[in-house]
Amino acid sequence: MAGKFSQTQTYSQYVASLKPLLAAKSQTEWPKIIVLTGSSVYLQQRTCQALIAAWKTFELGDPQSIEVSETQQSEFRSLWSQVSLFEPNTLFICRRSQQNRAFGSWLSEIKSVQDIKSNFVFEFSEKLSADVVKQLSRLGVVTVNCVEPSASQEFERVAESFCRRRSLSLAPDAIRLVVDSMGHDLAKIENQIDILSLQFHGVNRTLSRIDVASSIGTLREDDVFELFDALRRNNLAEAHLLSEAFIDRGESAIALTGIFARFAREQIEKAGSRKGIVPLSACASADRRLKSSRVDESLIISSIIDSFTVV
Repeated sequence: MAGKFSQTQTYSQYVASLKPLLAAKSQTEWPKIIVLTGSSVYLQQRTCQALIAAWKTFELGDPQSIEVSETQQSEFRSLWSQVSLFEPNTLFICRRSQQNRAFGSWLSEIKSVQDIKSNFVFEFSEKLSADVVKQLSRLGVVTVNCVEPSASQEFERVAESFCRRRSLSLAPDAIRLVVDSMGHDLAKIENQIDILSLQFHGVNRTLSRIDVASSIGTLREDDVFELFDALRRNNLAEAHLLSEAFIDRGESAIALTGIFARFAREQIEKAGSRKGIVPLSACASADRRLKSSRVDESLIISSIIDSFTVV
């Protein structure tokens, strides 16, 4: 699977380069070094999560995250040159590799890929230096260049894949509405589909543009950031005030529920534990109550916010 270092230029090529890695049945089918490049932070994060999930199916232990800028050269050398007695096959996620300007010289110490005792994923969010490219080419790494779609049709196909993962069926005109409303932004598209999957959970039919039009949230990204910031600071009073203001100006309570669910999922992913599970459950309960109860919407949203006190 290893080959000359090269960077794909289109989204379809990105998908093709990732597919064999996710389809691998064992660690021996993986290259020793996988390099993630590209300017899309969203795609890099999702790609890394997918690779970690694939690695865990090999049942070789949890991957370890390494901040390259905080690692000494001797520590990095020990990662690739020594075998652990307890976990002989380890995956190291080397984050922000571009921040270490000496990384090319570090790689030059590796004489050949056969000398590498563990597996690595190197994340580069900026353009690679010539020295790093030279060393990666010499080692024959596999590159996954995270290139976002460039055409509306590609965004629509990605949106369809998001829907399939959530057992949500949208007609082509509904998919087109989501993409048009969210713009060419995969993170926003995924978030909107999360909201729709909550609202239409259990609906066993294909939803049309008319079905979903009233549910497309109008919250601006800066509104979402402000709300998330209040939750991260554990300032629930501010989160309550913001939510009240959003509802007063006509925002959908169901759309807000989807926003809170998105934050809870992020907490679960970042913490790698049960953090965020209680709020996520509260979101599911709120979604049901909003559809079937006459309780004031503000009270239902407040119950979600209060659930964040336990995380």
